[in-house]
This record gives sequence, structure tokens and C-alpha cells, in this order.
Amino acid sequence: MNEFLNLLQNGIPLNFKLAESFTQILASLLKLNVLILRKNHYFLRKQFCIGRVELARKGYGFVLPLPKSNKQDWLVEKNLLKGAQKGDIVLAKLLTKGDSNRPRAKVLSILESKDKFVLCYLEKYKLDCIAISIPNEIPYKIKASQKSLKTLPSNTILKLNPKNGEILEILGTLEDSQIDETLTLSLYDRQESFNLSAQLQAESFQEVRIKDFKERINCTHLPFCAIDPLGAKDHDDAVYFDAESSTLYVAIADVSYYVPQDSPLDLEARNRGFSIYFPHKSIPMLPRALSENLCSLNAGKLRLAMVWKMRLHKRTKAVLNSELFEAVVKVRQKLTYEEVDELLESGKSKQILPALKKPLLHLHTLAQKLRAKRLKKGFDFLGDEKSMELDKNLELKNIKIESQTPSHQLVEECMLLANMQSAKLQTQRTTANDESLKLGIYRVHSQPKPAGITELFTELKLLGIWEKVIPFRDFHQAILNVQRAAKLANMESEMDKLIIKSMPQASYASHNIGHFGLGFEVYSHFTSPIRRYSDLLLHRILKAKIQLNEDSTHKESLPTLCEDLSQKEREVAKIEMEFKDRKFARFLSQRIGQAFIGFVSNDSTPEIVSLVTPPLQGARVLCLKGKGVKYQKVRIQIIEVNIATAKIYGRIVESYNESCFGIASEQISTYLFAKSSQKERQKQQKAKEKAQKTMQRAKRYKRNRHTNSQSFVRHKCKGR
Repeated sequence: MNEFLNLLQNGIPLNFKLAESFTQILASLLKLNVLILRKNHYFLRKQFCIGRVELARKGYGFVLPLPKSNKQDWLVEKNLLKGAQKGDIVLAKLLTKGDSNRPRAKVLSILESKDKFVLCYLEKYKLDCIAISIPNEIPYKIKASQKSLKTLPSNTILKLNPKNGEILEILGTLEDSQIDETLTLSLYDRQESFNLSAQLQAESFQEVRIKDFKERINCTHLPFCAIDPLGAKDHDDAVYFDAESSTLYVAIADVSYYVPQDSPLDLEARNRGFSIYFPHKSIPMLPRALSENLCSLNAGKLRLAMVWKMRLHKRTKAVLNSELFEAVVKVRQKLTYEEVDELLESGKSKQILPALKKPLLHLHTLAQKLRAKRLKKGFDFLGDEKSMELDKNLELKNIKIESQTPSHQLVEECMLLANMQSAKLQTQRTTANDESLKLGIYRVHSQPKPAGITELFTELKLLGIWEKVIPFRDFHQAILNVQRAAKLANMESEMDKLIIKSMPQASYASHNIGHFGLGFEVYSHFTSPIRRYSDLLLHRILKAKIQLNEDSTHKESLPTLCEDLSQKEREVAKIEMEFKDRKFARFLSQRIGQAFIGFVSNDSTPEIVSLVTPPLQGARVLCLKGKGVKYQKVRIQIIEVNIATAKIYGRIVESYNESCFGIASEQISTYLFAKSSQKERQKQQKAKEKAQKTMQRAKRYKRNRHTNSQSFVRHKCKGR
């Protein structure tokens, strides 16, 4: 559907040959008379919109315009939804703008039904059992006898057919802490298991033997090592640096060998897009027979890899020449970040093999120089990660803060260099004279918009961190100055989060526009093909390029694929956050009445308080009572927890003359006063606008009534 909507947005040529499914959609739109023919191209008329439906708790819905744009969502009343469910793609017609300036519409047709089921929990209401949807809490009737429903425990989780109320599956109960994984995956229509065809294909491959791959370069003599977090099972990459020749080798798992295009494995991987990582396990993009075995660069095993060989200038560290080739490698040792950090700090290690120590120390020196060079144009943000630890019952036990260390930087710089070289190879000219061959898969990040820069530096001015004019021209240098000031105040992490929020999100695109955050003119993702479909796609493109057999027909779908991958990446982030929110909610449901320290994280009402008390760092509480302003430190009491929706509610019982940044009290007092005044002005402005609209409606009503009465008199006279 996304591909069709992209075509429609740009105009579908009159005699354009469409896929059969697209032709049917076009025919139905023509029948409904919602298209206009302009310059021999079909466009959607302005008063119509095609979009995805989202439902609210009270039963009304919103149509989110597709393809994604800056267009406002359209509000659709419950009686005008025409049976559309959450996720459905619909055609809607604009009716009018309501009091809130939000466009109001009605659904004309359901073009694509997304939800095969709705997730609900069973609630006993008076004498009957009804199903309440998650997370919108819309009631549904159940197609089953009340007698049988009453045998089920309260809060039983059901998969329900939204059209007829039929129970499709019983998943468990909300009280069971181990249901959170199933519940989270089901909400996004994801599953851990693979279809049988993909599973059988994954299990059909044999262990690698050098004699079977004589056409590949044998790199088993190179002492590669894989550096990953403790407990990692899918090892995409391994590195080795030969200091004498100043040559860096980056080996990446050759997943594309095992996953041919359009095979059952490929279709499954494309549908998933990315691996999902929960605190206790992963939901892989590929079956574990590949992701944790044959594709994974496990120590002591022969593995197929795509290897970047990059010779660097000994002084400047610029890439003098680089080469990508298919190889067979054997990783000498699997290392953790902690083990490598110990070596880099002391120069000694009992765990690391002697043959790897010197190359790693040399590689560390190289990485620091590459990093310093990169940061002249790009940015460096603290990569602190909150790692959730669960107990044997899968309940919240602790939050571990993992900071970026020299070992992380070592791996990061190697991967960035390999990714950049891969992106550059994509852009190189081919012998074939075909425009579509210019398409690729790039990781792009556009420059911040003026509005974002203004908002960021206005906040920094209020906080007393920035005193100059807003730096629209030299934004990079201004951010470096802000980061230096934040480092002196010991508030780097909080400041980095604030800066990142002001920037647009990185995404995938078929045309290169550069990567502003990294300071690269061209960039792509190449180094994680086990867990990212984007990288697998790039491997195929680069293989075809180095083998001189590029095919333009395979590249035509790249714009749609890039858009789909960007959407799936955001969805996976939501899934991982949803799971954590459920663990926080379950933990706090047992602590009603207790108070915790946090800070207000938004400007609007109701306030959202982000907790900082261990082990709740990152938990978000919706404030029902009490007041505070953005960044203000508060103490909030938990008054209610809804485990079904993972929502936590509380009331602010104490506000401090202090912020989450740890700024001096006199400074924060000025800031808090300014923010409170701003909030009060916004409130007064909204009240004023509402009063003006009410007066305008009253005047219109009076005028219309007067016109109607005059018309009635004229008709009466005419009758005489």
C-alpha cells in the first residue's frame, strides 16, 4: 500500500502499468470519484485523504495521512468510522473543522484491513463478562456464552476478532509477569517463531569447509577478534589491525550467501526488518540456526564473511586505498568490552590471547586518532544505556547504567569506517548506463531545522547555559561549546539528550543527503546484517557491484523498502520501550502510596515525571495532581497503576528549587519563574482564543437566525 500511495502522491500516469493489486485499488478510487485527472496523471482530490486509523479510548478515531507528512490528523467520530479498526488503511472525506481547528472527517471505504485481531483483557462488569481492548480500553462484546466466560480468571488476555467478537486465542492472565513478552509482541503483531519454510531453509546449510569455497580469499591466518557485550550470541563483526602495514581489516558476516533474494528466509527477514532485544532475550530477524550459529562469527569456527581491507596513512590516518572481498575467516577469540577495557587501561590481561594484545593496543591508538578527526565535523554524544535486569520470574530487579568506554569507541570507529567505505562504493559509477543504478540504501541525517535550533537555544538561555545569539550559522561549534560547559557542570548525559531531541531522526533513504550528526558526506549501514535487513540489502548491492553484474530491476523497489525500514526501525524501538514500561508498571503496582524522586520532562499538562530513583530510572509517571515545570526536580507519589495499558499515575507531593541538570539554585529559580510565567501566559492565551471562538459562534448563530426570520417573513408576504 505504501508503494501505491507514493505513486499517487506524485501522480499516477494515465496509461501506467500497475501491479494487479494496485490496479484494483485505483479502480475502486475511480468508482468513488475521489481522483482528479491533471496533465494525464491521477491525483487524490484535496477534500479526501488516505491514511491509517488510530482509535481513542472513547471510541472515536483519527486518520493519520499516508505517506507520512506534516499534514494534521483527521478526527473521525465513532459513528462515522464505518467499522474501521486500529491499523486499517482507509479513504476519508473532510467534513469541516471543529472547535479545536482539527479537521473532522468520515470514513468512506476501508482499503486495507490491518488488524486480524484485537488484544483484550476480560473484565467482569455487573453480571456479564466483556472484553476491554489494550491499550485503548474500548469495550467489545464476546461471541461466547457468559457461562463459559465466567469460568475464565478475571483479566484473562484474549485475541479477539474485532468484527464478530469471536475468541481467536487465550494468551494468559495479566497477573502473570511472564506474559509481558507475549503481550508486547502481540500488540505489534510480532512473533518469535518462524514459518516452516524459512526454518527448514535455515537448517539446510552445512558447516563451512574451505575446500567448498576456493573462489573466496582465505583469511583464516589473520588473528581476528570479536568484541561484544557479555551474553551476546549474534556476532556480526570482527576486527584486526596490522600496525606494520597500517592496514585495518573489518570482517562482517556474509548473511547474503545464506539468504537469497525472495527466498522464504528473505521474505521473513524483510517482514521483520530488525532483531528485537528484550532484557532477557532477543527475538532475532533470522532463525537462530543462522543468527547464533552459521552466520555468527563464533570463535574457532570457519565462517563466510565480507571483508573490508583498508590501508591507512600512518600519520593522518586517511584511507589510502580500500578493497571489499568475499572471504573465509576464523575468529581467534570472542571478547567482552570489559576484557578489552582492562587491557587498554593496564596494558595487561590474563583473559586475552597473547597474539591479540599488541594488535588491540595499536588499534586503540588508531581509533582515538580516527575519533578526534571525525569530531572536527561530527558530534560525540554520551552513549549511556540503561540495561534492565530481571529476576527468575521476569520481574524488575535492577537498572544497570552502561557508559561508553574506550573499548566501545574502538569498535565504533572501525564500524563507522567500514560503513562509510561501503556507502562510497555504492556511489561509484558503474559501466552500465542506467539511471536507476544510482539508487542505493543510505543512512541519512538532515541538518536541524531553524525551529529546532531556536527551541534548543531558547531553553539553554533560560537555563543560563547559553548567553549569545541563536547560532544558525555555526551550529556545530556552538554545540561543542555547550557540551564543554555541560562537562564542567557534570551534566553531559542530560545535555546530550536535550541536544539530540532538537535534531531530526536518522533514517534510511534511496538517495544520499549525507549524515549531519556524524559529519559524513555519505554513510550507510553495512556492519550488522544478522540483525538489520538494511545491511543485508547493502551486502547484495555491493556484491553485485564488485562482481560487475548490477541489476537495475532490483533497485526500483529501494525507495519503498527504505521507507518501510525506517518505519520498522521506529516500531522496534517502540516494542522494546513497551516491554520496559510494562516491567516498570508491574514493579510500581506493588508500591502504591510510595513516593519517588524524578523530574518533569514535558512542557504541557498533564505533566510527565521521569523517575531517577533506582531501579526505576526511565520510568514515566503521568501526573494527575500537583504542578511543576520542565526539568524541575520533584517527589511524586504513586496513586494508581494500570498493568493492562502500562500506565502509571501519580501526584506531585513536593517540588524542589532544583533541576535535573544540577544547576545552582539561584539560576534555576530564575528559570523556574520564567517557565511558570510562560506556562501561565499560554494558559491565558488559550482561554482568550476559546472565548473569542465562542463569541464568533454566537454572532454567526445570531446572524443566521436573523437571516432565517427575514426569509420567513418574505415567504409569508409572497403567500398573501
